[in-house]
Amino acid sequence: MKIALYAGFVFALPVVLFQLWRFITPGLNPNEKRYAIPFVFASIVLFAMGAFVAFLTLPKALEFLLDVGGSQLQPELTADKYLSFVSLMTVAFGVAFEFPVVLVFLLLARVLTTQQLRRWRRPAIVIIVVFAAVITPSQDPYSLFFMAAPMYIFYEMSIIIGRVLKR
Repeated sequence: MKIALYAGFVFALPVVLFQLWRFITPGLNPNEKRYAIPFVFASIVLFAMGAFVAFLTLPKALEFLLDVGGSQLQPELTADKYLSFVSLMTVAFGVAFEFPVVLVFLLLARVLTTQQLRRWRRPAIVIIVVFAAVITPSQDPYSLFFMAAPMYIFYEMSIIIGRVLKR
């Protein structure tokens, strides 16, 4: 039942997003429309990249979780728990990979500046690692690293994109 629900959501999502786009478009001026297409495209690509990284990380995360208790513990895996874990992992990585879209949007809206982002590098590293530790459902070091490292790279890329767009 869960697989059918998830598949239905994935297949219905393009139609729902198209209808949402048709609702929002009349209120946008031409300059805002120009930025909307790259943002939508980047969001889709980044979410897919996050889901892909989640699937690459999943075997190591499961191996860590199954081995952490030692040989005395017997894991009780069910299809329901496994599917929930995989979907949580996919959504967590997909949402985390949306981080540069949010930063670039805030830069374009002039809420943040590239100078602020450069000054906040050290606190950003700590916040990114804490966020990755909290949002990963498995709490293993592999998924923490594979989420935190790209997020920091995206942070640096957002600074570069912000400087390019400011010109």
